[in-house]
Amino acid sequence: MKISVFGSGYVGLVQATVLAEVGHDVVCMDIDQAKIDQLRQGQVHIYEPGLANLVRENLDQQRLCFTTDEQLAVEHAEVLFIAVGTPSRADGSADLSG
Repeated sequence: MKISVFGSGYVGLVQATVLAEVGHDVVCMDIDQAKIDQLRQGQVHIYEPGLANLVRENLDQQRLCFTTDEQLAVEHAEVLFIAVGTPSRADGSADLSG
């Protein structure tokens, strides 16, 4: 299945990598070009046991790729996951203002 994950932080990167590991064709999209450039080189910015190896293996197998191109990610996908941070208001409620 073709899947796109928006966000390459703790949740998005792990989710995208695991989905690729089980055989899906995954695009992971983020707005941070420097982060995407590092991930394309197999350099993982978070610590999760075994994650760096899985990222590199799935990059090599071309089941996982990284982009800053929102349109590419949307057009690629049969399924989209959104894994981006949601800021909190002073009272602790979610700030969904955008």
